[in-house]
Amino acid sequence: MHRRCRTVLFLLCMFSMFSVFLSDKSSESAEITLLTLFQRRSWAAMDEVYSALKEPAAAEHALMANALRIRNKWGEAVAILEKHASAFPAEVKPYADMTLLLGYEKLEKYPEALQLAAQMEKNAPEELRYYIAYAQYRLLGDSDPDGTKKALNRMLETAETKDRKISTLAKLIELPGDQGANALKLLELQPTNKAAHDVLAARPKPWSPAVTLAMGEYAYLKNDYKTAVTLLAAIPQNTAGWRKAAYYRAYSLEKSKRHAEALKLWSTLALAGNSYAESSVRRIAALAGKAERANAVAALRKVIKQRKGKVQARAMYALAGLVDAEEAKKIEDGLMRAYPDSINTVKILWKRGWESWNAQEIQDALPYWKRAYAPGLDVAWEPRVLYWIGAAQMSLGQAQEAEETYSALVRSHPLSCYAFLVRPGAVDLLDGDPPKLSSQPTLLEQWGFVYYAKLKMQRPNASAKELYRAIGLSQWLGEENGAYAQARLLTRYFVSGTSIYRKGLQYLYPRPFKKQVDTACEEYGVENNFVWAVMRQESAFNPGATSRAGASGLMQLMPGTAKDEAKRIGLKKYNIYDVTDNINMGTAHLARLSKSFERPEWVMAAYNAGAGNARKWLAEGKRDLAADFWIEQVRFDETCDYVQKVLGNLETYRLLYGTEETAASADKPAQ
Repeated sequence: MHRRCRTVLFLLCMFSMFSVFLSDKSSESAEITLLTLFQRRSWAAMDEVYSALKEPAAAEHALMANALRIRNKWGEAVAILEKHASAFPAEVKPYADMTLLLGYEKLEKYPEALQLAAQMEKNAPEELRYYIAYAQYRLLGDSDPDGTKKALNRMLETAETKDRKISTLAKLIELPGDQGANALKLLELQPTNKAAHDVLAARPKPWSPAVTLAMGEYAYLKNDYKTAVTLLAAIPQNTAGWRKAAYYRAYSLEKSKRHAEALKLWSTLALAGNSYAESSVRRIAALAGKAERANAVAALRKVIKQRKGKVQARAMYALAGLVDAEEAKKIEDGLMRAYPDSINTVKILWKRGWESWNAQEIQDALPYWKRAYAPGLDVAWEPRVLYWIGAAQMSLGQAQEAEETYSALVRSHPLSCYAFLVRPGAVDLLDGDPPKLSSQPTLLEQWGFVYYAKLKMQRPNASAKELYRAIGLSQWLGEENGAYAQARLLTRYFVSGTSIYRKGLQYLYPRPFKKQVDTACEEYGVENNFVWAVMRQESAFNPGATSRAGASGLMQLMPGTAKDEAKRIGLKKYNIYDVTDNINMGTAHLARLSKSFERPEWVMAAYNAGAGNARKWLAEGKRDLAADFWIEQVRFDETCDYVQKVLGNLETYRLLYGTEETAASADKPAQ
């Protein structure tokens, strides 16, 4: 063996957890070495070691081919696979063939690629069928329209995720012929898709109720309320989509200042049926603050009289906020008796406790909050209620009881903003994998087919251990945003008590799109942890996320906000769903808000509810209030919850990564 190779290998082995002695006589040791180097993505060292082997084993050839593929050295990867893939085990062979198929495509060997795809199509593993069809679609292109259409239909049949279905349908509607059915499917999955809208708009009228509903919803989301009202009014009341159409028609009427008509529709929905009933009650209450107050109050009274269950409870809670104090108390007392486990009861108890606290009657506040902390309490409320129970106990001199309450808070919700407030250093980060999730590399991993190993372990009925390995492989592949969706399914394994495994927590609090975030933060002077904290709450790191209110992209920017920020930063053309554009506009928006609002919780409130509302809450309360007290000044439930969650996110990111580059994410699959 060459002296240079021996030196490189010696150094690598000293660094590695393995003690490997490479020789021409030890194929097994060489295989372990190549696998170790592959896991560490040490490509240059792999090249040297592989080239020094006289007779590499089949697994070594596979590892090298995959290392070359990752670096887009397709010619060399294909050469290895063509020569040695026949010796791969049956479990590995289909994935080697898929890699070879992609290699032929990259090298423009289209006949060979199509021939291999046709062979694979018959007996391919389930997780490869979509990719084979996708390759056939790309390979056939315009040369075989019928074959291209068939390939796209196979893609649609085998697409397991919403994003894949949207992407496939977007391609299908570009084909000639009647694509109305596919356009409708696309618009139902992505209600603001313009291409799908345009296909349906070109169809002769009268449209079916399903098409009319989709087009009406599109108009509503595009703020074309006049068109939305007209279209949604055409949905017959006896059809499946009528309640949805009526709900968004009412919204469109309200936006058009036709308040009485909106109230009538929402009242109809609230009085019968289940879908959109509670939401309609909330809209009636909101409308009462703008117009039609007397009629809205009458509508809520009617709902209370005719409905039972959640709808009645929600209407009672809404009505209590619109009548005088004496009647409100009677309504609230009735609600708490009839629905003691309702979230509305929790809100009433919380409000009464807070009123007592503000009146310096702490001894009265504590019983209310203790009653609110009952079995079945919404998990989002638990840390908040526990925190203020502890605060009340401390104020009353009940130090031991407060200590027990705070311990329960930190133990049950260690990453909440309230846990960070009471015990800033309580979380102990551990190295390694959570013991219950630890597992050994699969055969596909050992042979270097990491992407396909990940696919196999992401199937719907995957075990917790398989999902955990898949998350680790996603991270290794640089797919942090995709890994997060899987990590959320394992939250209870990652966060239990105050001793938390760092790797699992990094999966739950990843830093995707790091280059774009760091660049934008440096440009606009924003802490990068702040951007990820907002992004995690706003879109769960999904670049294509769209809310019903029209907020879009990673940082959920409203169209008007995006337009304003793009103008301010000189972005003449932008795509709100483009990762770089969205991050730039969102970060610039955070920077601008930070100039007006000094503290993170104020910035978060302004980001969610608008700067005007944040200024109003600051004007109503003292500006020198601590974060815990100021959060209670926030008048919107949604914004109050948002501020708590983003604060918790921010502190968790700082715990994991510091305020600068103090920790690197794992760069190899879990062992």
